[in-house]
Amino acid sequence: MLKKFLIISLIAITSNSYSQIPVGKWRDHFSYRKAICLADAGEKIYVATENAVFSYDKTEGTIEKLTKITGYSDAEIQTIAYNKLNNVLIIAYKNSNIDILKNNIIYNLSEIKRKLLSTDKTIYNITFSGKDAYLSCGFGIVLIDTEKLEFKDTYFIGPNASYVKVNDIAFDETNIYAATDQGLFYAYFTNTDLADYRNWNLVPDIPNNNFKFNCTETFNGYLFANQTDASGENDTLYYRKNNVWKLFGNNINNLQSISTSNNKIILSERNKLKIFDVNLNLIKELNEYNLGTFSEIPVINYTIIDNDKLYIADSNKGLVSVFNKQITYIYPNGPYNNYTAKAFSAGNKLITTDGNNTATAWHRPTYNIFKNQEWKSNHIYVDTARNLFSIAVNPKDENNYFFGSWGYGVFEFEGNKWTASYNNLNSTLQPITGYPYGYIRIYGSAFDKNNNLWVTNQGTANPVSVKTEDNQWQSFNFGSTITNYYVEDIYVTENNFKWVELGQSNGILVFDDNNTPLNKNDDRYKIIKPTTSEGKLISSDVTAFSEDKDNNIWMGTGEGVVIYYNSDNAFEDDFYADRIQLTSYGKDTTEQYLLQTAEISDIETDGANRKWIATKNSGAFLVSQNGKEEILHFDKYNSPLISNSINDIAINGTTGEVFFLTDKGIMSYRSDATDAENVFGNVYVFPNPVRPGYEGKITVTGLASDVNVKFTDISGNVVYETTALGGQAVWNGKTFDGRKVNTGVYLIFCSNDDGSETFVTKLLFIN
Repeated sequence: MLKKFLIISLIAITSNSYSQIPVGKWRDHFSYRKAICLADAGEKIYVATENAVFSYDKTEGTIEKLTKITGYSDAEIQTIAYNKLNNVLIIAYKNSNIDILKNNIIYNLSEIKRKLLSTDKTIYNITFSGKDAYLSCGFGIVLIDTEKLEFKDTYFIGPNASYVKVNDIAFDETNIYAATDQGLFYAYFTNTDLADYRNWNLVPDIPNNNFKFNCTETFNGYLFANQTDASGENDTLYYRKNNVWKLFGNNINNLQSISTSNNKIILSERNKLKIFDVNLNLIKELNEYNLGTFSEIPVINYTIIDNDKLYIADSNKGLVSVFNKQITYIYPNGPYNNYTAKAFSAGNKLITTDGNNTATAWHRPTYNIFKNQEWKSNHIYVDTARNLFSIAVNPKDENNYFFGSWGYGVFEFEGNKWTASYNNLNSTLQPITGYPYGYIRIYGSAFDKNNNLWVTNQGTANPVSVKTEDNQWQSFNFGSTITNYYVEDIYVTENNFKWVELGQSNGILVFDDNNTPLNKNDDRYKIIKPTTSEGKLISSDVTAFSEDKDNNIWMGTGEGVVIYYNSDNAFEDDFYADRIQLTSYGKDTTEQYLLQTAEISDIETDGANRKWIATKNSGAFLVSQNGKEEILHFDKYNSPLISNSINDIAINGTTGEVFFLTDKGIMSYRSDATDAENVFGNVYVFPNPVRPGYEGKITVTGLASDVNVKFTDISGNVVYETTALGGQAVWNGKTFDGRKVNTGVYLIFCSNDDGSETFVTKLLFIN
């Protein structure tokens, strides 16, 4: 029984390559479960997924990521191909950028991406003939010389050299075939002038030769061509032998790809695959992953065979290995998918959700936790909830989570176990009008200083509700103050005021329940629309909110970032906003207001009281404590960031790692600031020792807040001095005048202003 169990058991291989990254470095947190294409490189298989490629070593079982962080030029993969003749890997991105990996060197060919064409430039497929790569593009065919690493020719094969979307290419002894949206074309391959459209014609004898064809392949003297409708689901597969076309009568539907390996031809349909021998006899069919105690339906995009082992690109399970009765799911560790909504950092872990607030895509109720350098995902029943969106963590119990869902109320978890749900049957939460049994839209959630949970309930007459620590509920309608306003995020400041973003450019509601949430008689509230002391309205569109370490309120508005310096005065008549004028804005010395033209989605304060600002179209910014100086700006052009559209930011205060939830997936950057207390914590230096060739930052962490840090040689000569950012100081290993220090032991003296907190440690530096 044990032997049988081992044979049929599911083995999920993930790459636990996550480890703490140095200051100033990036890492991705992508889901690699959606595999779209495979490339067999002999010892390795390359797997194309949504955002990046990874390789799997068949012998060692190891995984390596190929991303922007590791030197590749782009993200969002369209297709890949590997030429065993000269060991070249080609990666085509969705934006038509191309990377070529040859002899462990990455070469970028961006001409198609940069070419101005008034049509689709997507590279749909890559086919090799010798050392030349033929790219099936949205406008025609592009030829690349993989030896010279340059573009060789372009073929516009439509009538009068018009654009034709080419989906796939195949070769036989004499012809090149192009499966296009306008039919199956061919030309004599030996013709030296394939760039002349007059040498391309529709294959005359195949039925409906001007219909859409999405796949073509040659195998053992056969030519295959798949005809499909606009949906891509209704297929008619033809094959030709001895110049006669026949219908391939094997009930083919939703064909994704045709591939050949090990003297076999493989038809990868959406939910099944079929394998045929050289005589087109069906020798294997797979329509489920049989895991012993249960089975799963595959979602197949591409398949290759290596001896008797199948490797499948599955949209849900990454790279799937099938050998005898053993099923193996292979992908790097990451979140469940690349959808992102909100993030919350608590207790040295990150919690994320992947729902949305548009009611257009009902995502499986999922949340992800990044802890101990590993991602784990948790789900509840699909019929129970949809779209987990906002996050609140019990301040008294970091394993007690509350998720607001866009459609089904609030869900409570304890230790990743679903323990309770709150809806219109057991709380004051209400559904939107016309849906009495559901559609309870929760946008924001937050705990206050008395451990009460506050949530915003959009589309109802009572748009704010509270659950007290002893599980009593109360809702608030604020009279006519916010009637018909769409409430969004809710925040709680240090003075226990509640701040509620009002959608549709209606400002922000500040609410004080006077620490008695069940007693409405002592409440006060008002709407604030950021206005200057001169009475000029800045903007009524409030999109982000943060309270910094000095209890100042930072708001993102439709006209940039504003600041309120005394939140206790929120209910006074003279509560005015200040606009922030930059003294430095990159290379532009012109004074301007902070992010005046950007759509701001989030503001977070780090351990050094600096502000990280997320935008919807311009990436992320780090500004100084007062906001007047731009310290960093990350976008997809100047950094590994995968997208300029950022939904949310979260900061791990212990490590200083900043997580960016983009619309394409999650990435993080390790900042040089951490949270700190007034006393020293677990102080340590890394790396220690510093070994030859190391060029990164040397980090001293666990410090008391904002202490002075001196690095001296063993004789006491100061070689470098700095002030900790929060609880962390960094050094590049160089003296004040930029020289790298010599091999030796260095002392690190840390002290606050009055000398009441001091610490001394050592560092070994080896050149």
